[in-house]
Amino acid sequence: MNPWLDRFAAGLDPAPEGLTRDEAALVLDLAGVTARSAGARQFAPLTAYLAGRAAAGADVDARLAVLRSAAELAARLGVAEEPLGID
Repeated sequence: MNPWLDRFAAGLDPAPEGLTRDEAALVLDLAGVTARSAGARQFAPLTAYLAGRAAAGADVDARLAVLRSAAELAARLGVAEEPLGID
């Protein structure tokens, strides 16, 4: 999808399958929805990571479904009343 992201993925151990344009768009959407809904942008990369863990090992269609549902869930959950708890 992007040479820098491809090099980053290749450098991980184990190296994940490449990122599709649709996946990238949904991850960015998830991050944006999370930052706005939770009221704290620190939640955005963490929800993206958790959604990625949930989608790990699935085929591309299933990964896209996980990312879509994760964005919908983040929007439904609304503001994070509790602090993140990481100093």
